Amino acid sequence: MGDFLVKYLFFCVYLILRSSSFFFSESSNLSPSCKLRRQFHLNGMHKAGDVILGGLFEVHYTSVFPELTFITEPHQPSCQGFDPPGFRHAMTMAYTIDEINKNSNLLPNVTLGYSLYDNCATLGIGFSAALSLASGREEQFLLRENCLGTPPVIGIVGDPFSTFSIATSNVLGLFKLPIVSYFATCSCLSDRQRYPSFFRTIPSDAFQVRAMIQILKHFNWTWVGLLVSDDDYGLHAARSFQSDLAQSDGGCLAYSEILPWGNEPNEYKMIVDVMTKSTARVVIVFAHQMQMTQLMTEVVRQNATGLQWIASEAWTLVEGLQTTAFMPYLAGTLGIAIRCGKIPGLRDFLLRINPDQHHSNDYENSMVRQFWEFSFQCRFAPPPAGWVESGGALCTGHENLGNVETDYLDASELRPEYNIYKAVYALAYALNDMLHCTPGKGPFRGQSCATLQKMDPWQLMYYLEKVNFTTPIGDQVSFDENGEALPIYDVMNWLQLPDGRTKVQNVGEVKKSVSKGEELTIDEDKIFWNFELQQPPRSVCSESCPPGTRMARKRGQPMCCFDCIPCSEGKVSNATDSLECTSCPEDFWSSPQRDHCVPKKTEFLSYHEPLGICLTTASLLGTFVCAVVLGIFTYHRSTPIVRANNSELSFLLLVSLKLCFLCSLLFIGHPKLWTCQLRHAAFGISFVLSVSCILVKTMVVLAVFKASKPGGGASLKWFGAMQQRGTVMVLTSIQAAICTAWLVSASPTPHKNTQYHNDKIVYECVVGSTIGFAVLLGYIGLLATLSFLLAFLARNLPDNFNEAKLITFSMLIFCAVWVAFIPAYVNSPGKYADAVEVFAILASSFGLLVALFGPKCYIILLRPERNTKKAIMGRGTRFRHAMTMAFTIDEINKNSNLLPNVTLGYSLYDNCGALVVGFSGGLSLASGREEQFLLRQNCVGSPPVLGIVGDSPSTFSIATSNVLGLYKMPIVSAMIQILQHFGWTWVGLLVSDDDYGLHVARSFQSDLVQSGGGCLAYLEVLPWDSDPSELRRIVVHYLQKVNFTTPFGDQVSFDENGDALPIYDIVNWLWLPDGRTKVQNVGEVKRSDHKGEELTIDADKIFWNIKLNKPPRSVCSESCPPGTRMARKKGEPVCCFDCIPCSEGKISNKTDSMECTSCPEDFWSSPQRDHCVPKKTEFLSYHEPLGMCLTAASLLGTFFCVITLGIFTYHRQTPMVRANNSELSFLLLVSLKLCFLCSLLFIGRPRLWTCQLRHAAFGISFVLSVSCILVKTMVVLAVFKASKPGGGASLKWFGAMQQRGTVMVLTSIQAAICTAWLVSASPTPHKNTQYHNDKIVYECVVGSTVGFAVLLGYIGLLATLSFLLAFLARNLPDNFNEAKLITFSMLIFCAVWVAFVPAYVNSPGKYADAVEVFAILASSFGLLLALFGPKCYIILLRPERNTKKAIMSRGTSKS
Repeated sequence: MGDFLVKYLFFCVYLILRSSSFFFSESSNLSPSCKLRRQFHLNGMHKAGDVILGGLFEVHYTSVFPELTFITEPHQPSCQGFDPPGFRHAMTMAYTIDEINKNSNLLPNVTLGYSLYDNCATLGIGFSAALSLASGREEQFLLRENCLGTPPVIGIVGDPFSTFSIATSNVLGLFKLPIVSYFATCSCLSDRQRYPSFFRTIPSDAFQVRAMIQILKHFNWTWVGLLVSDDDYGLHAARSFQSDLAQSDGGCLAYSEILPWGNEPNEYKMIVDVMTKSTARVVIVFAHQMQMTQLMTEVVRQNATGLQWIASEAWTLVEGLQTTAFMPYLAGTLGIAIRCGKIPGLRDFLLRINPDQHHSNDYENSMVRQFWEFSFQCRFAPPPAGWVESGGALCTGHENLGNVETDYLDASELRPEYNIYKAVYALAYALNDMLHCTPGKGPFRGQSCATLQKMDPWQLMYYLEKVNFTTPIGDQVSFDENGEALPIYDVMNWLQLPDGRTKVQNVGEVKKSVSKGEELTIDEDKIFWNFELQQPPRSVCSESCPPGTRMARKRGQPMCCFDCIPCSEGKVSNATDSLECTSCPEDFWSSPQRDHCVPKKTEFLSYHEPLGICLTTASLLGTFVCAVVLGIFTYHRSTPIVRANNSELSFLLLVSLKLCFLCSLLFIGHPKLWTCQLRHAAFGISFVLSVSCILVKTMVVLAVFKASKPGGGASLKWFGAMQQRGTVMVLTSIQAAICTAWLVSASPTPHKNTQYHNDKIVYECVVGSTIGFAVLLGYIGLLATLSFLLAFLARNLPDNFNEAKLITFSMLIFCAVWVAFIPAYVNSPGKYADAVEVFAILASSFGLLVALFGPKCYIILLRPERNTKKAIMGRGTRFRHAMTMAFTIDEINKNSNLLPNVTLGYSLYDNCGALVVGFSGGLSLASGREEQFLLRQNCVGSPPVLGIVGDSPSTFSIATSNVLGLYKMPIVSAMIQILQHFGWTWVGLLVSDDDYGLHVARSFQSDLVQSGGGCLAYLEVLPWDSDPSELRRIVVHYLQKVNFTTPFGDQVSFDENGDALPIYDIVNWLWLPDGRTKVQNVGEVKRSDHKGEELTIDADKIFWNIKLNKPPRSVCSESCPPGTRMARKKGEPVCCFDCIPCSEGKISNKTDSMECTSCPEDFWSSPQRDHCVPKKTEFLSYHEPLGMCLTAASLLGTFFCVITLGIFTYHRQTPMVRANNSELSFLLLVSLKLCFLCSLLFIGRPRLWTCQLRHAAFGISFVLSVSCILVKTMVVLAVFKASKPGGGASLKWFGAMQQRGTVMVLTSIQAAICTAWLVSASPTPHKNTQYHNDKIVYECVVGSTVGFAVLLGYIGLLATLSFLLAFLARNLPDNFNEAKLITFSMLIFCAVWVAFVPAYVNSPGKYADAVEVFAILASSFGLLLALFGPKCYIILLRPERNTKKAIMSRGTSKS
């Protein structure tokens, strides 16, 4: 509406200026004077001066418009409702001009005057007043010849209303007449493009908004309501507030409502309802007194307490709202007020005013006269008719203002007045600066200056924009680029005093300075809070998220409404209300509270942790034991047990084992470069040294045994001491070479690994080259396996040679440890991999040490009698004893006279020289080797053995004989037969608590199960003493099994807690018409064994005390439809949730699903996410354009081959066809035809047979083609060689039979490759879902990449050979030279397939098939056209060249 009025008024003024010449009469050349078309009669006050300043004030607050008949000249509206504060504003300007005129330092020799008008709070009157100021008051005045002169006013102070200022500035801005408003706050007036000459000394609503936002931020109020008036002031403030609030991140609006102007009680009721239902405790109001009065009336009616009001400057100081009815609600209000200033001498000036000072005529003095009449309730002569008669007083003009109670004289709170004071001074300082301009240094064209006699309003604007001065109370005044003075507001607080009065106290200020920007200063201790605890209220939508969490905005709600989501691991937030969690640096991790980053824990196999300490101890222990054993062997080095089988190797083995134990220490501690490089090398060399010694020992054992046979002594010459040492050194040197190559090529290095644990840095050694590590281990394994196999073969040799048993056992341990090591090592992360390797080193080292040297040390230290040559040589007889028994039994079985038809067997055990082992062997012989076996019905059967031969030591025999006896069991078969007779299959069993009862229980259970005769319902053991608690337990046990039905049909049984099956009736209160209440049964809730808990309810019988007699709707959140899942709102009950759409590939097909379920592998979610649909399928199809094109090309190539074959067949007798073996040409055409056709196998849905056949057919067809070309090339070279003297013999190797044979052999090799590929790893169809989540790509996986590579490589090899041979033969005479065509065709072929490889590898799904088909077709077409195109051309179009003479003569034409 405001914009419409502005445009309308602008149009009117334009017409006035157009038709009547605003400043001039008809034309300046017709008359030397200007005459106004019409003079407005306005309330005003004037004072003459050299320069006039204009002023617009609201001295009356309403007006009455006359009836417009347009029969007579329309009268102007009459102003009513005198406003003393408005008149005080006008007089403040008069006082300021008077003060400036008295100041000799400001505008010396210049007297300011003024013209002040009353706008009567009416736009039309205010606009007329502005035009009057711009055009002057004189109805007619003279101009100079150039129509220039001092304008009627050089600037205007006012208008106080934003809407009036908008209209006035729109028009007067055309003439760049400065307007300095003291009360228009609309932020729209900051638009310099629309209002170029507008300035103001009051802060704009934009700053007022920012000031309020600063207050909100200060008290952390982020959830507020906004109420605005329905006018330019309110609507602009609302827009500005919302945008600034969003930009400042200062909070959110819970609601925004517009307060109507008229009497709209329903609208206000609705607004207050919104306020009371909202959780926002802070309400900001941009409105006027009238709207606030109506709003507060409704607030009181609804008793809407607990609200913190924030007042705009429009009603912060309105006393009309500070009533006893409103103050219980408005007490504690915080408001923004215009800056309060001090103007010394103003009140005295106000007291001195009287009508005589301004005596001129009624209109000129109307404002003073009207003030006088209003204040003294009198009328100046001549009075209105009937005034005197009715007792009215006449004004004399000498009445005393000091005796009158009037707001006019209240100079205690000078707020608008202070802005007027600054506005007048701003114009005065601008004029002063303009008059002090130095001629020749001015800012205008030609460096000129403006003068009073020659000045335009825009020239004053230049200086006004640069004004900078300080008021008497220290406030700086200057204007920014938008004409805004440095803004400042007071922050006010409404305090209700004990006597009921209201005090509006200053509690702070918001201001903007050039140096500090905007800043808020507030004294919280002075603020009165209208709440119980006298503390500021909490007004937030969601509580702040503490450090360690991030804000997750609630869907569909403002940004201030959020959940606090804990930061994920590795991320932190160290500030309150963080929007995102930031990732910690690489070597840091989040603290448990997620509020700061802490250095990641480091992990490696340390000497200070239990695992490292144990392994270190074990390593040192092994080293110590090796040293002890080495000492023992050194001390007893002359004894037979040490000297046997090369004692030198034993000592070397002990030293190597010692090194093995010590090298494990390199795996413990923080990995360094040298430890990483040394650990595996030391480990590998040490172990190879050990195993090499063992291997040589084993070989020596076998050699000695062989040498003990007649004629075998010669074998020992290869196993002398020197050879043994040399073998060990060579084997160890190979490992050293492996380690050196590994370290040089790809050395192990320390590495910080963060993949195993996000919160840890695992320091480890990366092996550098996995191949190097594998070769190192493999070499050790090879030697260990050889040692094990040789020792295993020698294990049954006589004991005098047999160290092999110990070696076999030690190697078995060694191999078992290292076989187990590999998977454990691969699957162990970080330090555990090192621990596994150390454990393997120690375990295998201890195994070798104990197995090889333990028995020897035992004999040396504890059985010295066995450490003799005789004892060692005689140890083979004990095994012979056992073999003697085996031989004897075998001899008996062969004797037909002894035990005919009976075969004896045997079970022989070794007592190992130990009583426990021998006794166990005796028991095993007596009880048998089977863990369980069946007996006959009488529990009697053949015993496991009939007799025992042994034991050899007497002590062992005594112990065994004392124990071996009969096994006895109770017989229960009779009872089981009785049960079977009566068909009793469900029985209980009670047994006594003794051997009798317990044995019977075990036997009864096993026999009952075996007989299939029934089952035990229970088994109880009866105590011997009369224990009532035990009997009570048994009775309770059976009581829990009670199950019966009452006459009413209710089932009775007890659960494990002793509770009977529960049942409840559901009742409903029904209100009968006669006023009685009936409680009726409408259903039941019960639980049964077979159905569980179930509800039965008769909904038709239920009485609902609701309007529609239907059950009410009572939910916190509406049900989540299919396609969504429930996500519980943080901090709220489980019934309050958001509905989150399922992610792609997941669905929910039920209402209120807790989780979305993934679709099966071959399905994908529908767009609605409520059901799964089959995934789209993709393969190279005959029905799509790509497949159609390739199919058409394939068939076209086949057709060309058939045509060419027909042409060659028809002309088969011609020289062109017969040259160079026509049989190969026909075979080549057939193979090319097969190449074209095999491409069809790649099109269509992959099947098993097509996947298997496609590559085989393609490979064989192409090899057949290339083989023919290769043979053709070889024939060309052979023929040329044969044409030379003495070269005829070479042709015998290239006859027709040899050519066919070569092609067949070369093709057979490819067939063999394809067969091996298909047998070992056949290509198969595969459903690939990796390329697209919502698609299934059907493709053939090649099965073996190696097989496919060999197939392609073989074709490439033949093609390369053909190309090279043809390239060499390209310059032969033309009568031999088919080689040029072959060279060109092979060049095409090789280029196509070289490009094929990267294209094939990088093409997904069907496009890989398309690439392969394209390569097949391109290379086939290349061969067909290059080889047969020229020949067909000669045959069909140049038959004269298809003669023997023409072909043979082509070689001589170049001479």
